[in-house]
Amino acid sequence: MNDNPATMPDLVRHSPDEQVTDTFDALDRLIAMSQQQEQARLAAAETMPHVRPAGRGAQRGPGAHRKPREITLRHQHRSPSPVRGGFSEPRTTHIVAMIPAHNEEASIGATLRALLAQTRCPDQIIVMSDNSTDATADVARQFPQVTVIETVGNTHRKSGALNQAWWRYAQHADIVVGVDGDTVLPPHAVADWEKEFAAKPKLGGSSSQPIMTGHGFLPRLQRFEFSKSVTMSLSRGWCRVVSGTGCAYRGEALRQAAQLPNHEGPWTYESVVEDYHLTFQMRKAGWLCEMSPTVYCHTGSMATLKSLWYQRIKWQAGTCADLLRFGCNRLNYREWLQQGFVLLSIAFWVVWLALNGTEALTSGFRFSPFWQLFSLFFVAIEYSHVRRMRDHDWLDVILAVSLVQMVAYSVLSLSWAVVSWVKVLRGAMGDLWAPQYKAEGMAAQAMNIGVGS
Repeated sequence: MNDNPATMPDLVRHSPDEQVTDTFDALDRLIAMSQQQEQARLAAAETMPHVRPAGRGAQRGPGAHRKPREITLRHQHRSPSPVRGGFSEPRTTHIVAMIPAHNEEASIGATLRALLAQTRCPDQIIVMSDNSTDATADVARQFPQVTVIETVGNTHRKSGALNQAWWRYAQHADIVVGVDGDTVLPPHAVADWEKEFAAKPKLGGSSSQPIMTGHGFLPRLQRFEFSKSVTMSLSRGWCRVVSGTGCAYRGEALRQAAQLPNHEGPWTYESVVEDYHLTFQMRKAGWLCEMSPTVYCHTGSMATLKSLWYQRIKWQAGTCADLLRFGCNRLNYREWLQQGFVLLSIAFWVVWLALNGTEALTSGFRFSPFWQLFSLFFVAIEYSHVRRMRDHDWLDVILAVSLVQMVAYSVLSLSWAVVSWVKVLRGAMGDLWAPQYKAEGMAAQAMNIGVGS
Protein backbone atom coordinates (compact mmCIF):
# COMPACT_ATOMS: atom_id res chain seq x y z
CA MET A 1 0.00 0.00 0.00
CA ASN A 2 2.80 2.44 0.79
CA ASP A 3 4.22 1.93 -2.69
CA ASN A 4 0.97 2.85 -4.40
CA PRO A 5 1.07 6.47 -5.60
CA ALA A 6 -2.69 6.69 -5.38
CA THR A 7 -2.52 6.29 -1.60
CA MET A 8 0.13 9.13 -1.18
CA PRO A 9 -1.83 12.40 -1.02
CA ASP A 10 1.32 14.64 -0.74
CA LEU A 11 2.84 13.38 -4.00
CA VAL A 12 2.30 15.70 -6.95
CA ARG A 13 2.01 13.76 -10.16
CA HIS A 14 3.25 15.27 -13.48
CA SER A 15 2.36 14.46 -16.97
CA PRO A 16 5.06 13.03 -19.29
CA ASP A 17 5.37 16.41 -21.07
CA GLU A 18 6.04 18.21 -17.79
CA GLN A 19 8.76 15.68 -16.84
CA VAL A 20 10.58 16.25 -20.15
CA THR A 21 10.40 20.02 -19.62
CA ASP A 22 11.98 19.70 -16.15
CA THR A 23 14.84 17.61 -17.59
CA PHE A 24 15.63 20.26 -20.25
CA ASP A 25 15.55 23.01 -17.60
CA ALA A 26 18.14 21.13 -15.53
CA LEU A 27 20.39 20.67 -18.56
CA ASP A 28 20.11 24.37 -19.40
CA ARG A 29 21.20 25.29 -15.87
CA LEU A 30 24.23 22.94 -16.06
CA ILE A 31 25.29 24.35 -19.44
CA ALA A 32 24.97 27.92 -18.15
CA MET A 33 27.08 27.07 -15.07
CA SER A 34 29.79 25.46 -17.25
CA GLN A 35 29.92 28.53 -19.50
CA GLN A 36 30.32 30.83 -16.49
CA GLN A 37 33.24 28.73 -15.16
CA GLU A 38 34.92 28.76 -18.59
CA GLN A 39 34.58 32.56 -18.84
CA ALA A 40 36.04 32.97 -15.35
CA ARG A 41 39.03 30.75 -16.25
CA LEU A 42 39.75 32.68 -19.45
CA ALA A 43 39.50 35.99 -17.61
CA ALA A 44 42.01 34.80 -15.02
CA ALA A 45 44.38 33.64 -17.76
CA GLU A 46 44.27 37.04 -19.47
CA THR A 47 45.44 38.74 -16.27
CA MET A 48 48.61 36.60 -16.07
CA PRO A 49 51.95 38.29 -17.04
CA HIS A 50 52.76 38.05 -20.73
CA VAL A 51 55.73 35.79 -21.55
CA ARG A 52 57.58 36.28 -24.80
CA PRO A 53 57.31 33.17 -26.99
CA ALA A 54 60.49 31.20 -27.14
CA GLY A 55 61.78 28.05 -28.70
CA ARG A 56 62.00 26.71 -32.18
CA GLY A 57 58.42 27.65 -33.03
CA ALA A 58 58.69 31.25 -31.82
CA GLN A 59 57.82 34.05 -34.20
CA ARG A 60 60.88 35.82 -35.55
CA GLY A 61 59.87 39.19 -36.87
CA PRO A 62 61.92 42.35 -37.44
CA GLY A 63 64.49 42.94 -34.74
CA ALA A 64 64.70 39.26 -33.76
CA HIS A 65 68.47 39.46 -34.15
CA ARG A 66 68.76 41.98 -31.33
CA LYS A 67 69.46 41.07 -27.74
CA PRO A 68 66.41 39.77 -25.88
CA ARG A 69 65.13 42.30 -23.36
CA GLU A 70 63.89 39.72 -20.90
CA ILE A 71 65.22 36.44 -19.64
CA THR A 72 62.76 33.66 -18.91
CA LEU A 73 63.56 30.36 -17.25
CA ARG A 74 63.06 27.34 -19.46
CA HIS A 75 63.02 23.84 -18.14
CA GLN A 76 64.00 20.50 -19.45
CA HIS A 77 60.44 19.23 -19.94
CA ARG A 78 57.28 21.32 -19.83
CA SER A 79 54.20 20.02 -18.08
CA PRO A 80 51.11 19.70 -20.25
CA SER A 81 49.17 22.97 -20.27
CA PRO A 82 45.35 23.00 -20.00
CA VAL A 83 43.54 23.95 -23.18
CA ARG A 84 39.90 23.72 -24.26
CA GLY A 85 39.11 20.11 -24.90
CA GLY A 86 42.03 18.58 -22.96
CA PHE A 87 45.80 19.01 -22.47
CA SER A 88 48.47 19.96 -24.98
CA GLU A 89 51.41 17.63 -25.63
CA PRO A 90 54.53 18.37 -23.49
CA ARG A 91 57.34 20.17 -25.37
CA THR A 92 60.79 18.52 -25.26
CA THR A 93 64.19 20.18 -24.93
CA HIS A 94 65.44 22.07 -27.99
CA ILE A 95 69.17 21.40 -28.48
CA VAL A 96 71.40 23.21 -30.98
CA ALA A 97 74.98 22.13 -31.73
CA MET A 98 77.42 24.79 -32.98
CA ILE A 99 80.77 23.96 -34.56
CA PRO A 100 83.23 26.81 -35.16
CA ALA A 101 85.73 25.64 -37.76
CA HIS A 102 88.80 27.31 -39.27
CA ASN A 103 90.52 25.23 -41.98
CA GLU A 104 89.17 21.91 -40.70
CA GLU A 105 88.48 20.08 -44.00
CA ALA A 106 90.43 17.02 -42.85
CA SER A 107 88.53 16.56 -39.58
CA ILE A 108 85.10 18.24 -39.90
CA GLY A 109 83.58 15.11 -41.49
CA ALA A 110 84.38 12.93 -38.48
CA THR A 111 83.03 15.60 -36.12
CA LEU A 112 79.70 15.74 -37.99
CA ARG A 113 79.36 11.98 -38.30
CA ALA A 114 79.79 11.68 -34.53
CA LEU A 115 77.06 14.27 -33.90
CA LEU A 116 74.67 12.64 -36.35
CA ALA A 117 75.26 9.26 -34.68
CA GLN A 118 74.13 10.49 -31.25
CA THR A 119 71.48 8.48 -29.44
CA ARG A 120 69.83 11.85 -28.84
CA CYS A 121 70.66 13.82 -31.99
CA PRO A 122 70.67 17.64 -31.71
CA ASP A 123 67.65 19.34 -33.27
CA GLN A 124 69.97 21.59 -35.29
CA ILE A 125 73.65 21.32 -36.21
CA ILE A 126 75.36 24.52 -37.33
CA VAL A 127 78.84 24.66 -38.84
CA MET A 128 80.48 28.08 -38.93
CA SER A 129 83.34 28.13 -41.41
CA ASP A 130 85.29 31.10 -40.09
CA ASN A 131 87.60 32.71 -42.65
CA SER A 132 88.62 29.29 -43.92
CA THR A 133 90.89 29.07 -46.94
CA ASP A 134 90.31 25.36 -47.53
CA ALA A 135 87.26 23.20 -48.32
CA THR A 136 85.82 23.14 -44.78
CA ALA A 137 82.44 24.52 -45.88
CA ASP A 138 82.24 22.22 -48.92
CA VAL A 139 82.88 19.12 -46.83
CA ALA A 140 80.27 20.18 -44.27
CA ARG A 141 77.66 20.77 -47.00
CA GLN A 142 77.90 17.12 -47.97
CA PHE A 143 75.76 16.42 -44.88
CA PRO A 144 72.18 17.46 -45.75
CA GLN A 145 71.11 17.53 -42.09
CA VAL A 146 73.68 20.25 -41.31
CA THR A 147 73.33 24.00 -41.73
CA VAL A 148 76.56 25.59 -42.99
CA ILE A 149 77.31 29.31 -42.76
CA GLU A 150 80.43 31.24 -43.62
CA THR A 151 81.12 34.13 -41.30
CA VAL A 152 80.88 37.59 -42.82
CA GLY A 153 83.18 40.39 -41.72
CA ASN A 154 84.27 38.52 -38.61
CA THR A 155 87.40 39.99 -37.04
CA HIS A 156 86.87 38.41 -33.62
CA ARG A 157 87.99 34.87 -34.45
CA LYS A 158 86.18 32.07 -32.62
CA SER A 159 84.09 34.37 -30.38
CA GLY A 160 82.76 36.26 -33.39
CA ALA A 161 81.79 33.07 -35.21
CA LEU A 162 80.01 31.71 -32.13
CA ASN A 163 78.08 34.92 -31.56
CA GLN A 164 76.95 35.18 -35.18
CA ALA A 165 75.61 31.61 -35.15
CA TRP A 166 74.06 31.98 -31.70
CA TRP A 167 71.98 35.01 -32.64
CA ARG A 168 70.76 33.38 -35.84
CA TYR A 169 70.06 29.85 -34.65
CA ALA A 170 70.52 29.24 -30.92
CA GLN A 171 69.38 32.23 -28.88
CA HIS A 172 66.11 30.46 -27.96
CA ALA A 173 67.64 27.00 -27.47
CA ASP A 174 67.35 25.17 -24.15
CA ILE A 175 70.82 23.59 -24.48
CA VAL A 176 73.66 24.69 -26.75
CA VAL A 177 76.36 22.12 -27.51
CA GLY A 178 79.74 23.52 -28.54
CA VAL A 179 82.21 21.33 -30.43
CA ASP A 180 85.47 22.22 -32.14
CA GLY A 181 85.93 21.16 -35.75
CA ASP A 182 88.50 18.52 -34.82
CA THR A 183 86.57 16.97 -31.92
CA VAL A 184 84.66 13.67 -31.85
CA LEU A 185 81.98 13.03 -29.21
CA PRO A 186 80.88 9.55 -28.08
CA PRO A 187 77.32 8.51 -29.10
CA HIS A 188 75.88 9.07 -25.61
CA ALA A 189 77.23 12.61 -25.13
CA VAL A 190 74.16 14.73 -25.98
CA ALA A 191 71.77 12.38 -24.17
CA ASP A 192 73.93 12.46 -21.03
CA TRP A 193 74.13 16.26 -21.13
CA GLU A 194 70.34 16.46 -21.47
CA LYS A 195 69.98 14.32 -18.33
CA GLU A 196 72.56 16.39 -16.43
CA PHE A 197 70.77 19.66 -17.08
CA ALA A 198 67.41 18.13 -16.16
CA ALA A 199 68.78 16.79 -12.87
CA LYS A 200 70.57 20.03 -11.86
CA PRO A 201 68.50 23.21 -12.37
CA LYS A 202 71.50 25.42 -11.44
CA LEU A 203 73.87 23.76 -13.90
CA GLY A 204 74.95 26.43 -16.38
CA GLY A 205 77.74 24.64 -18.25
CA SER A 206 79.14 21.12 -18.51
CA SER A 207 82.55 20.39 -19.98
CA SER A 208 83.50 17.10 -21.57
CA GLN A 209 86.66 15.30 -20.54
CA PRO A 210 89.13 16.06 -23.38
CA ILE A 211 91.38 13.26 -24.60
CA MET A 212 94.18 14.33 -26.93
CA THR A 213 94.72 12.07 -29.91
CA GLY A 214 98.12 11.00 -31.23
CA HIS A 215 100.90 8.63 -30.21
CA GLY A 216 104.02 10.80 -30.20
CA PHE A 217 105.66 12.30 -27.14
CA LEU A 218 103.91 15.69 -27.42
CA PRO A 219 100.38 14.23 -27.76
CA ARG A 220 101.07 11.97 -24.77
CA LEU A 221 102.32 14.96 -22.80
CA GLN A 222 99.13 16.90 -23.56
CA ARG A 223 96.89 13.90 -22.86
CA PHE A 224 98.51 13.43 -19.47
CA GLU A 225 98.19 17.14 -18.69
CA PHE A 226 94.46 17.22 -19.43
CA SER A 227 93.89 13.99 -17.53
CA LYS A 228 95.22 15.65 -14.38
CA SER A 229 92.90 18.61 -14.89
CA VAL A 230 89.90 16.28 -15.35
CA THR A 231 90.73 14.38 -12.16
CA MET A 232 90.95 17.60 -10.16
CA SER A 233 87.68 18.99 -11.53
CA LEU A 234 85.77 15.78 -10.88
CA SER A 235 87.09 15.51 -7.32
CA ARG A 236 85.98 19.02 -6.31
CA GLY A 237 82.65 18.99 -8.17
CA TRP A 238 83.18 22.05 -10.39
CA CYS A 239 85.53 23.17 -13.13
CA ARG A 240 87.49 26.33 -13.77
CA VAL A 241 86.86 26.28 -17.52
CA VAL A 242 83.97 24.82 -19.48
CA SER A 243 86.19 23.92 -22.40
CA GLY A 244 84.90 24.99 -25.81
CA THR A 245 86.55 21.88 -27.26
CA GLY A 246 83.45 19.91 -26.34
CA CYS A 247 80.80 21.24 -23.96
CA ALA A 248 77.15 22.06 -23.35
CA TYR A 249 75.58 25.24 -21.99
CA ARG A 250 72.14 25.94 -20.58
CA GLY A 251 70.41 28.35 -22.92
CA GLU A 252 69.23 30.55 -20.04
CA ALA A 253 72.81 31.01 -18.81
CA LEU A 254 73.94 32.09 -22.29
CA ARG A 255 71.07 34.56 -22.57
CA GLN A 256 72.13 36.11 -19.29
CA ALA A 257 75.75 36.33 -20.46
CA ALA A 258 74.59 38.10 -23.64
CA GLN A 259 73.08 40.87 -21.47
CA LEU A 260 76.44 41.81 -19.92
CA PRO A 261 77.82 45.29 -20.72
CA ASN A 262 79.96 45.56 -23.84
CA HIS A 263 78.88 42.11 -24.99
CA GLU A 264 77.56 41.43 -28.47
CA GLY A 265 76.64 37.90 -27.47
CA PRO A 266 77.50 35.32 -24.81
CA TRP A 267 81.14 35.16 -25.93
CA THR A 268 83.31 38.17 -25.20
CA TYR A 269 85.67 39.95 -27.58
CA GLU A 270 87.85 41.25 -24.73
CA SER A 271 89.60 37.94 -24.07
CA VAL A 272 91.38 35.41 -26.27
CA VAL A 273 90.31 32.66 -23.84
CA GLU A 274 86.61 33.12 -24.42
CA ASP A 275 85.63 29.87 -22.69
CA TYR A 276 87.39 30.84 -19.44
CA HIS A 277 85.82 34.30 -19.56
CA LEU A 278 82.33 32.86 -20.14
CA THR A 279 82.76 30.29 -17.37
CA PHE A 280 83.77 33.01 -14.92
CA GLN A 281 80.74 35.13 -15.82
CA MET A 282 78.41 32.15 -15.40
CA ARG A 283 79.82 31.29 -12.00
CA LYS A 284 79.59 34.94 -11.00
CA ALA A 285 75.88 34.89 -11.92
CA GLY A 286 75.34 31.87 -9.64
CA TRP A 287 75.44 29.04 -12.18
CA LEU A 288 77.28 25.78 -11.51
CA CYS A 289 79.96 24.84 -14.04
CA GLU A 290 81.19 21.28 -13.85
CA MET A 291 83.15 18.54 -15.58
CA SER A 292 80.74 15.94 -16.89
CA PRO A 293 81.30 12.60 -15.12
CA THR A 294 80.33 10.58 -18.21
CA VAL A 295 80.94 12.68 -21.34
CA TYR A 296 84.41 12.68 -22.88
CA CYS A 297 85.69 13.68 -26.30
CA HIS A 298 88.65 12.94 -28.56
CA THR A 299 90.26 16.05 -29.97
CA GLY A 300 93.32 16.92 -31.97
CA SER A 301 96.54 17.75 -30.14
CA MET A 302 99.27 20.14 -31.14
CA ALA A 303 101.55 18.10 -33.37
CA THR A 304 104.70 20.22 -33.13
CA LEU A 305 106.49 21.99 -30.31
CA LYS A 306 106.07 25.32 -32.10
CA SER A 307 102.29 25.01 -32.43
CA LEU A 308 102.01 23.81 -28.81
CA TRP A 309 104.10 26.77 -27.66
CA TYR A 310 101.95 29.39 -29.41
CA GLN A 311 98.72 27.73 -28.29
CA ARG A 312 99.80 27.78 -24.64
CA ILE A 313 101.11 31.32 -24.87
CA LYS A 314 97.64 32.32 -26.09
CA TRP A 315 95.91 30.43 -23.27
CA GLN A 316 98.29 31.55 -20.53
CA ALA A 317 98.50 35.21 -21.58
CA GLY A 318 94.73 35.36 -22.03
CA THR A 319 94.16 33.90 -18.57
CA CYS A 320 96.65 36.30 -16.98
CA ALA A 321 94.96 39.27 -18.65
CA ASP A 322 91.56 38.10 -17.42
CA LEU A 323 92.86 37.66 -13.88
CA LEU A 324 94.08 41.26 -13.89
CA ARG A 325 90.75 42.37 -15.37
CA PHE A 326 88.63 40.50 -12.78
CA GLY A 327 90.88 41.10 -9.78
CA CYS A 328 91.25 38.59 -6.96
CA ASN A 329 87.96 37.28 -5.59
CA ARG A 330 86.32 34.13 -4.25
CA LEU A 331 85.81 32.76 -7.77
CA ASN A 332 89.39 33.00 -9.04
CA TYR A 333 91.66 33.08 -6.00
CA ARG A 334 92.72 29.52 -6.84
CA GLU A 335 93.97 30.71 -10.24
CA TRP A 336 95.95 33.43 -8.48
CA LEU A 337 97.42 30.82 -6.13
CA GLN A 338 98.30 28.69 -9.14
CA GLN A 339 100.18 31.60 -10.67
CA GLY A 340 102.00 32.08 -7.37
CA PHE A 341 102.86 28.38 -7.32
CA VAL A 342 104.44 28.81 -10.76
CA LEU A 343 106.75 31.48 -9.34
CA LEU A 344 107.62 29.25 -6.37
CA SER A 345 108.37 26.37 -8.75
CA ILE A 346 110.73 28.56 -10.74
CA ALA A 347 112.48 29.60 -7.53
CA PHE A 348 112.70 25.96 -6.41
CA TRP A 349 114.32 24.80 -9.65
CA VAL A 350 116.79 27.68 -9.61
CA VAL A 351 117.83 26.98 -6.02
CA TRP A 352 117.99 23.20 -6.58
CA LEU A 353 120.15 23.52 -9.67
CA ALA A 354 122.38 26.08 -7.97
CA LEU A 355 122.95 23.97 -4.84
CA ASN A 356 123.50 20.68 -6.65
CA GLY A 357 125.63 22.33 -9.31
CA THR A 358 127.82 23.98 -6.71
CA GLU A 359 128.19 20.74 -4.75
CA ALA A 360 129.06 18.77 -7.88
CA LEU A 361 131.76 21.30 -8.82
CA THR A 362 133.32 21.51 -5.36
CA SER A 363 133.10 18.01 -3.92
CA GLY A 364 131.71 15.87 -6.69
CA PHE A 365 128.31 14.26 -6.96
CA ARG A 366 127.17 12.33 -3.90
CA PHE A 367 124.14 10.10 -3.50
CA SER A 368 121.50 11.70 -1.23
CA PRO A 369 118.69 9.52 0.20
CA PHE A 370 116.79 12.70 1.07
CA TRP A 371 116.39 13.71 -2.57
CA GLN A 372 115.55 10.14 -3.54
CA LEU A 373 112.56 10.25 -1.19
CA PHE A 374 111.28 13.25 -3.13
CA SER A 375 111.70 11.32 -6.35
CA LEU A 376 109.78 8.30 -5.04
CA PHE A 377 106.99 10.57 -3.84
CA PHE A 378 106.59 12.10 -7.32
CA VAL A 379 106.76 8.66 -8.95
CA ALA A 380 103.83 7.49 -6.81
CA ILE A 381 101.78 10.58 -7.70
CA GLU A 382 102.47 10.29 -11.42
CA TYR A 383 101.64 6.58 -11.42
CA SER A 384 98.30 7.19 -9.70
CA HIS A 385 97.45 9.82 -12.32
CA VAL A 386 98.35 7.70 -15.32
CA ARG A 387 96.27 4.77 -14.01
CA ARG A 388 93.18 6.99 -14.05
CA MET A 389 93.91 8.36 -17.52
CA ARG A 390 91.53 7.12 -20.22
CA ASP A 391 93.09 5.24 -23.16
CA HIS A 392 96.54 4.99 -21.55
CA ASP A 393 99.03 2.31 -22.59
CA TRP A 394 102.30 0.89 -21.32
CA LEU A 395 104.36 3.71 -22.83
CA ASP A 396 102.33 6.29 -20.92
CA VAL A 397 103.10 4.40 -17.72
CA ILE A 398 106.85 4.34 -18.46
CA LEU A 399 106.93 8.06 -19.24
CA ALA A 400 105.05 8.76 -16.01
CA VAL A 401 107.06 6.66 -13.54
CA SER A 402 110.39 7.70 -15.08
CA LEU A 403 109.38 11.34 -14.42
CA VAL A 404 110.41 12.24 -17.97
CA GLN A 405 106.91 13.48 -18.68
CA MET A 406 106.69 15.53 -15.49
CA VAL A 407 110.08 17.21 -15.96
CA ALA A 408 109.41 18.04 -19.62
CA TYR A 409 105.99 19.52 -18.86
CA SER A 410 107.34 21.48 -15.88
CA VAL A 411 110.04 23.11 -18.00
CA LEU A 412 107.59 23.98 -20.77
CA SER A 413 104.83 25.26 -18.50
CA LEU A 414 107.21 27.43 -16.47
CA SER A 415 108.66 28.85 -19.68
CA TRP A 416 105.37 29.88 -21.27
CA ALA A 417 104.14 31.22 -17.92
CA VAL A 418 107.10 33.60 -17.70
CA VAL A 419 106.79 34.70 -21.33
CA SER A 420 103.03 35.22 -20.99
CA TRP A 421 103.30 37.41 -17.89
CA VAL A 422 105.98 39.50 -19.58
CA LYS A 423 103.67 40.02 -22.56
CA VAL A 424 100.73 40.99 -20.36
CA LEU A 425 102.65 43.34 -18.07
CA ARG A 426 104.34 45.05 -21.01
CA GLY A 427 101.01 45.36 -22.85
CA ALA A 428 102.50 43.64 -25.90
CA MET A 429 100.09 40.74 -26.40
CA GLY A 430 99.22 41.54 -30.04
CA ASP A 431 97.34 38.97 -32.10
CA LEU A 432 97.86 35.68 -30.28
CA TRP A 433 95.77 33.67 -32.75
CA ALA A 434 97.85 34.36 -35.86
CA PRO A 435 101.09 32.65 -34.70
CA GLN A 436 99.16 29.55 -33.65
CA TYR A 437 97.27 29.39 -36.97
CA LYS A 438 100.53 29.78 -38.87
CA ALA A 439 102.31 27.08 -36.85
CA GLU A 440 99.39 24.68 -37.20
CA GLY A 441 99.19 25.32 -40.92
CA MET A 442 102.86 24.51 -41.36
CA ALA A 443 102.42 21.34 -39.32
CA ALA A 444 99.40 20.33 -41.39
CA GLN A 445 101.30 20.79 -44.64
CA ALA A 446 104.23 18.77 -43.31
CA MET A 447 102.18 15.96 -41.75
CA ASN A 448 99.00 16.09 -43.87
CA ILE A 449 96.67 16.51 -40.87
CA GLY A 450 93.81 18.88 -40.01
CA VAL A 451 94.17 22.16 -38.16
CA GLY A 452 92.58 22.55 -34.72
CA SER A 453 90.98 25.64 -33.21
